[in-house]
Amino acid sequence: MSFTRKFLTDNGVPEDKVDIIMAERNRTLKDYVPAADVQAQIDKALAEAAKDQPPVDVLQSPEYLELLGKTQKLEAFQTEDFSSVKAPYKDIVWSKLDHAEKHAPYSEQISKLQESMPDLFIQAQPEEAPKPSFGAAPRGAAPTGNAEPSFMDQWGFVPKKQ
Repeated sequence: MSFTRKFLTDNGVPEDKVDIIMAERNRTLKDYVPAADVQAQIDKALAEAAKDQPPVDVLQSPEYLELLGKTQKLEAFQTEDFSSVKAPYKDIVWSKLDHAEKHAPYSEQISKLQESMPDLFIQAQPEEAPKPSFGAAPRGAAPTGNAEPSFMDQWGFVPKKQ
């Protein structure tokens, strides 16, 4: 199948579009850019665009710092320091802590918060000292001999009286 004027007009292409299609068809390959030159043009454009832009430090971007903060928060919630904090109040306790570069350990900060806001924390129950035990614990009572109901009453082994 070749693109001729007759073929295009017979298939309903308007005359002005036929001229554009034929002009494109007859265009020489010298107008097209080889693939090797395209990469060179891309590199050149990137170099020119980078001249006016300051270097980007990804580790200081607001998105990264926000994600880092969330990660540190979730990791801290899993530590022993936060084990005494009631689950619904962990975010509140986290917001009250100092997170600066040089801050006191979280355990110290949480112990101070425990004194001022005891409702946010699980109160430790004082454990009773174990009492000494000598031998097995007594259970039940001594058998009396004629207690009702007996084994025979339960299983229906009642002896017949004669």
